[in-house]
Amino acid sequence: MKNVLIPLATFSVLSFSNISVANTEVELKAAIEQQQKQLQAIEKQLIELKAEKFRTAENFVPKTLNKSDKNWQIKSYGSMLYKSEGVFKNTQDTNPDQRAITDLERVVIEFAYRFDSKWQVELEIEYEHGGTGVTLEYDGFDEFGEFESEIEAGGEVIVEKLEIKYQYNENISVKMGHITVPVGIGTDLHKPSQYFTTERHWSEATLIPQVWHETGINVSASWNNFTAQTLITTGLNSEYFRTHHWVATGHQTRFEQVNSDDLALTFRLDYGNIKSGSSIGISLYNGNTSGNRNKTNKISGDGNLTLIGLHGIWEHDNWLARGQYLFGQLDDSQAITKANKSTAGLRPGVFAQLGSEAESAFVEVAYDTKSFFGLTTPLYLFTAYEYANPIKKLEEGTPTSRFDVQEISLGINYFPTKNLVFKGQVSQQNYAQDNLDDTQSFSLSMGYYFSI
Repeated sequence: MKNVLIPLATFSVLSFSNISVANTEVELKAAIEQQQKQLQAIEKQLIELKAEKFRTAENFVPKTLNKSDKNWQIKSYGSMLYKSEGVFKNTQDTNPDQRAITDLERVVIEFAYRFDSKWQVELEIEYEHGGTGVTLEYDGFDEFGEFESEIEAGGEVIVEKLEIKYQYNENISVKMGHITVPVGIGTDLHKPSQYFTTERHWSEATLIPQVWHETGINVSASWNNFTAQTLITTGLNSEYFRTHHWVATGHQTRFEQVNSDDLALTFRLDYGNIKSGSSIGISLYNGNTSGNRNKTNKISGDGNLTLIGLHGIWEHDNWLARGQYLFGQLDDSQAITKANKSTAGLRPGVFAQLGSEAESAFVEVAYDTKSFFGLTTPLYLFTAYEYANPIKKLEEGTPTSRFDVQEISLGINYFPTKNLVFKGQVSQQNYAQDNLDDTQSFSLSMGYYFSI
């Protein structure tokens, strides 16, 4: 109002002065015209003040919903693979055939929406192998109870994540819903640009579900470059533990509903930033698996599962190294094997042995050679070592060495942009079983990633 009052005061003074000195009609007329101009200017100022006040009220929103802040995000990544490798037809075959395959491995779409500064929701949907839609359902109303497979419409689609996140403060957050289980490095580094091999690490997938996701709650706290996570989630189902993939196939994604009688506890501690920079960490997982069986009368033991994971990343100049070691122990493994052999629909032939202990590891080391070739984007040369043995030890008898496998690889990763990667790799697989010859493989892959 100050801008309005000043012209009004000036107007009053001018009025008195002009009238008092107006000795002629011409002077009086000129004074009136000047006063009219001043009135028009004052009216214009009033209109502008009202308009500014209206604009301010219209654009005002709470701080948590500021229009200048984007509160949503869409991400996507995917990969395709060509691979020629020596393949054994079955576990008794000792003469591998060289076969080639192509695979649309996955296309993943992620959505995130931030309601305000505290709450957000994230959804991740994965389309795998462009494939078939097959579900497995347990029919408890059959005479003896059996497992039934159904072919459903369209490709295979998996909801890997549906989580609500609450950020209490900059150091403490809570995630709830369908969340990842942070055992191993694969739950954090599973995009094509986050591993050098043409495929995700098979050594990890031999022991545990890769990019493991369960329903539960995660409480995370960070301080002084340390990050600790504690989770309670649904557990695995021992009805589908297998000789060659140990407990990984006990993931209940094949069922329309997930049995949740047995829950699992996970703890993880990291130092550094695992997604950008050097880091080292440990993960611990423990949970029973027998309570989640559909036929619980087949086994009396708890089937307790314990997993320990060590992982690390090291970056220095043009060098980058990643590594992981997993060790697992399964109680009542012999009882689980016997129970699965006598369960209708589970094809007993694949239950020859189930390890009471299992382990796996991988190390990959890469060097960025872009300066050698005058490039402006990364060109990594890498070497990788992988090992897995899902039957390291048995409760009874001598374990077979058929699935004790090591692999050595050499390869290349080229990034024409930060959002695309092209990979090539040659590998040799070595088998602990004496009558198995080494096999070789050659593979190419490409992957993308973007965020809007």
